[in-house]
Amino acid sequence: MERFSENRLFEGIDAEVLKKITPKIGVLRMQPGDIIFREGDPGDSLYLVGEGCVKISRPALTGEHEIIGYVDPGNFFGVTALLAGEPRSATAVAAAPALIGAVKEKTFQQILELAPSRVHMNFLRAVTDRMRRVNAQFMRETVRAERLRVAGALANAMIQDLKNPVCIARCCSDLIASESTDPQLRELSKMLTETVNSILGMTLDLLDYTRGSVSVNKRPVSIWRLLDELNRCSLHLLPAKKIDFVKHIRYQGNIEVDLGRFARALGNVIDNSIHAMPAAGAITFTSDLVHHEVVLRLSDTGVGISSEMLPRLYEPFEPGEHSHRAGTGLAIAKAIVEAHDGKISIASVPGKGTTVDVRLPEPVAE
Repeated sequence: MERFSENRLFEGIDAEVLKKITPKIGVLRMQPGDIIFREGDPGDSLYLVGEGCVKISRPALTGEHEIIGYVDPGNFFGVTALLAGEPRSATAVAAAPALIGAVKEKTFQQILELAPSRVHMNFLRAVTDRMRRVNAQFMRETVRAERLRVAGALANAMIQDLKNPVCIARCCSDLIASESTDPQLRELSKMLTETVNSILGMTLDLLDYTRGSVSVNKRPVSIWRLLDELNRCSLHLLPAKKIDFVKHIRYQGNIEVDLGRFARALGNVIDNSIHAMPAAGAITFTSDLVHHEVVLRLSDTGVGISSEMLPRLYEPFEPGEHSHRAGTGLAIAKAIVEAHDGKISIASVPGKGTTVDVRLPEPVAE
């Protein structure tokens, strides 16, 4: 109850008054993913966060849920529906192990009777703070939408402008490969073709992402074939950066992926790891089969990411914590993984490193 008595709702309220109120607060212990209330449920209570964190979300036009925000310890939520006497307009889910206090309407009425001026002032402060947060989020979304529109137009123009140079580069590369008998020259010609194709592929990824639809052409690909593609795209850069690449291949079977796009998605992750280890380090690649999911993990020994930054990692054009780079790499990687019916998650410890976990459905046995 000490956790709840320190809540923002009770700021400035006399201790004697709190002694009368706190015994009437219902105590809920929630685990991550536990639902506190759903959209459409009766708005008959407000809730206090004593420990943990609560995620508030609502349905988006796409049919999925968009996150409105997070409620931290010492704050409260669920007020609007209670005051309006209307059903919930959002869903509240525990984002971490949480201690929640439930204040029923009758108890809330008693609080208002015992300390009306303080409760009203606390409400006004909380509402003002949330209005500022909503306004800031609206501005971020507006800027994000405009940036995506500009990025889409730029990607489309780049593709049109690249067509002729790409065709010329390919023709020159093919001519060198067909006319030359020098193995080294033929290898350089192959690298030129692959680099040109990669540039075009990355531009197409950006264009599809800005359109909100990433299409994939999935085929069975072995883990070793994926590593060969990663080596061609990204891993060959590691020795020059004094970064070791360690493999733990516990699953060697196939995955159903669009090889080019999926390798570029993992390449974006590797690129972030490289920037997180400016003075050498190691990247560990692990493959496992867990509960009918193929789990691919990329772990680095870099600077790590703070817990405050983690929720914003997939936001396009958000600058990194230890870098001024602001791009779309992880946002595109997430879109590509999800287009494969997969999931991506990131865990990090500041000063120790970051792990990116990609899970794909296990291929159906023929």
